[in-house]
This record gives sequence, C-alpha cells and structure tokens, in this order.
Amino acid sequence: MEVFRPEDYSPEPTCAAVGSFDGLHLAHRKIISSCISSPYRSMVVTFRTHPVRDSDLLFTPEEKMNALRDAGVDAVLLLEREHKSLTAGQFLDMLITHFHVRRILMGFNHHFGRGREGSPAWIVRHFEDYPVELLLFPPTVMDGEVVSSSLIRRLLKEGRVEEASRFLGRYYSVRGEVVKGAGMGAKLGFPTANLRTPPEKLVPADGVYVVFVRELLRWGVMHVGPRPTLGLGRSMEVHVLDFSGDVPSRLTVEFARRLRGPKKFPSVDDLKRQIERDIYEAREFIRAFGRGLA
Repeated sequence: MEVFRPEDYSPEPTCAAVGSFDGLHLAHRKIISSCISSPYRSMVVTFRTHPVRDSDLLFTPEEKMNALRDAGVDAVLLLEREHKSLTAGQFLDMLITHFHVRRILMGFNHHFGRGREGSPAWIVRHFEDYPVELLLFPPTVMDGEVVSSSLIRRLLKEGRVEEASRFLGRYYSVRGEVVKGAGMGAKLGFPTANLRTPPEKLVPADGVYVVFVRELLRWGVMHVGPRPTLGLGRSMEVHVLDFSGDVPSRLTVEFARRLRGPKKFPSVDDLKRQIERDIYEAREFIRAFGRGLA
C-alpha cells in the first residue's frame, strides 16, 4: 500500500474514498469496497489523526493504517490537521491535479474543506465544474440505527460491546503495552497481564469482559477500571485462560461480551469467588459462541 502526502504527485487514474474512517465500520467498508472494485487505483483520503477529536478514538493512527492495508486499498493520502485550512475548491483541485482522481466516494454526511464548506449541497452546486464523478453513499441502517462512529462510541462507553460489534462487523479491540502491575492477580490465583493503552484510544466502560487475545490465540477475562476491594486504582488487566507461558510485550484484546459492571466486595475471598464465577460464565459464552464476529 502506497502512502502519499498532499505535496506528492501520481499520474495514475484514481478512485478516492474520502472520510475520517474512524473504526472502519460497516458503512465505511461499503464505501471502500466500492472504491476497490472501481476500474481505477483505489485511494483512501483521510487524516493521519482525527481532524477534530483528541480522545475517544476507535482507531489510533497505526490501527487505521493497518486496517486500510488489510482491506486491500492500493494507496492512502494522509492529511494533517493544517490541511483543514484548504477550501473545498482547493481540496478538489489537489485531488484532481496531484493524484488524477477520476471518481470520489463519500458518505452522505461527510464534509470537506475549510469550515466544512464541502457539504453535499455545495457539491451539487459546484461539482459540475470539476472533471470528476461523485458518488454519495446513503446511510447504512441496522436495527433501526444509522451506523456511525458516534453510535459505536456511545455503545462502547455504555459497555454494550456486543451491539458495537454488530455495527463494526467485528469485535472492538484495543492494543496496549504490557506493563508491570501490583501482582495481586497472581496472589489471588489468577495471574494477569496489565495493559497500558494510548491515551487517545477509547476503552469500553468499566467492568469485566470476555475477550480474545489476538497474539496468543486464546480467550481471556479482562477487568477494566478501579479495584476497590484491593484498595488499588484503575487497571486494564487480562487473565488468559488455559495459558501459563510468557506473554509478548504488546497485546491486542478483542471485546466479545460484558459480564458485569465494577463492584466492591466485602472481602478478598468474596472477590475470588466472583472471579471464579466470571471465568465460568466466560467459558459458557465461549462454548456457545466461539469467536463469533472476530
């Protein structure tokens, strides 16, 4: 996959899918699939970092690039936030003159250019001035909801990871560095790997989850949030089921189901019994559903 900057130049006729594509959910994938199947080279035009958000992102920049590569696009044109100062006309001129864009694909509610000038209404008024074909994609509706990154963020913040998975078309995942913890999991009989995730990455609501650990190809039970029974602060720690070896320095966990919310228990023994119940419920889910969407 080639990576371009706005100052670059390429003579190859191109189909451009334009958008933020945070999370690459099912509606995004329709646009990108149509771009890939066009008779032109496929290119995704997107911002390296989200143009307006600094937190609660479904994708880090690295995750977005990996997802686009896995989707099979030929090229990505990476914009920086300062490119938001381009007018809608300057933006289109850049696509056409620098990258020979012949077809542009966008979602129904996407805007581009300074002050979000390049709205669908602006396009209708001005697009005949440009030698390029435009395809606007209507909303994708599932379960009575318009599929969007905002909807998925809300569901994840509420801990509704199974619903979020349906709109994403896969389990939501976070990737983090394995860091040294307090060692309480091992003392309780349930050793855990503690994760530190990028600050801009959205982490689902506090609670206990069934997760799949991608690098180990193993299921696990993950705790997110404070540990009041032990008098400890926030953590993200995963107990990998049926595993006793060393873990890599970085892990990716996919959230399959929320088992319960956070809770303070009367004693450490009560906490241990609850962890045993959590693991039992996780195994029941695994037996029933396997990897599901993952």
